[in-house]
Amino acid sequence: MSNITFKGIIHNVLNDAPFIGAILIANTCHRGCTGCINEYLKDDATLYEMTATKIIDEVKKNGLNEGIILSGLEWSEQPNDFFDIVLVALNRDLKIMVYTYLEENEFTYLFPSLVRHPIFIKFGAYLPDLLCDSHFSHGVKLATTNQYIKYFGAINS
Repeated sequence: MSNITFKGIIHNVLNDAPFIGAILIANTCHRGCTGCINEYLKDDATLYEMTATKIIDEVKKNGLNEGIILSGLEWSEQPNDFFDIVLVALNRDLKIMVYTYLEENEFTYLFPSLVRHPIFIKFGAYLPDLLCDSHFSHGVKLATTNQYIKYFGAINS
């Protein structure tokens, strides 16, 4: 398994998923959404390199983390790393929340095997014109009304 380049891990996050989790910040995002709260992360030169197994080991060391939250920047721009982290997390019985600017049809087209697993996915780009202070999905407050979270359950073969 090769090393994954990422910007960091934030433990014990309470409000970004329907569980307590560790945010894993991707390496980059090329979207450039106006008003993005994570824009500053693009300028942060701090980078870490670890295998997916080592990353998940770090998450599991913190007993409060029930899962991982793939957000901060865009993991779909690192598809191989994205797959590796999700698969290792699933094998280690962690819950998974993915934030993406992609629409549901784009995501399921690009990552059809991932939606066969029990994961939460937040779909939709940040659109400042749709900003709302009271928009929730799966108990998680979302920034704009076009965004929503969908849970994909495991498909029995």
